Amino acid sequence: MSDGTRTPETREDQDRAWSNLRRTLRPRATRSQVIVGLLCLLLGVSIAIQVRQGDDSLEGASQQELVRLLDESDRHVSDLELENAELDRTLEDLRSGQEDDAVARAAAEDRLEQLEIIAGTAPAQGRGIVVSISDPGRTVRPSTLLGVIQELRNAGAEVLQIGDVRVVASTSVTSDEDGALLVDGTVVRPPYTVRAIGDPDVMDPALRIPGGSADSVAADGGTLAIASEDDVRIEAVVELTDPEHSEVVK
Repeated sequence: MSDGTRTPETREDQDRAWSNLRRTLRPRATRSQVIVGLLCLLLGVSIAIQVRQGDDSLEGASQQELVRLLDESDRHVSDLELENAELDRTLEDLRSGQEDDAVARAAAEDRLEQLEIIAGTAPAQGRGIVVSISDPGRTVRPSTLLGVIQELRNAGAEVLQIGDVRVVASTSVTSDEDGALLVDGTVVRPPYTVRAIGDPDVMDPALRIPGGSADSVAADGGTLAIASEDDVRIEAVVELTDPEHSEVVK
């Protein structure tokens, strides 16, 4: 009795049967599978390029630069942790129910004073350093002076003043046609005096890190001297202009 199958009788029929079976079982890639495969390949290549670029940016850094970047990261983390703890304490006081409106008002007034100092609209005083930059040949570049400002900010300087100009977030350092340095358009003449309120034990070493601000000033032909003081007074303020296109929404 036949079971419905046929056994190839000749060698040629057997080879043809095996060929048909292999062709039937062979996986066939559809258009969607090809597209997905290409997308996965492109994603892998882009990730590899980004990782390689990140490695290359650090491979060229010196040991001193890596140490400086690590120190700055640690300082940023510490500052954020302190600010977070202060905000948590204020929030807890407001939520406790044991304090009345006077606490909320006092907290708002303290916050307003801090914002005025940050915005540069109010004088400030406190512990800090006074940096004196000599420039006998008028060769210190604007980028070098700007680097000093950035280094002090990274080291936790809360308030800054150069000469008679208050330094805020939008402050620019440029030069005029004669090569004189301009801070927000105001000429500052050597020796350039930078007043910074903050922790002297952090800001002083930050400026002296090998390859940092002190070395940059020296490379430009100037010298940088630092004096720590218990009472640094910053009197310069900025005047805020009235907004032209925006208004308060109540």
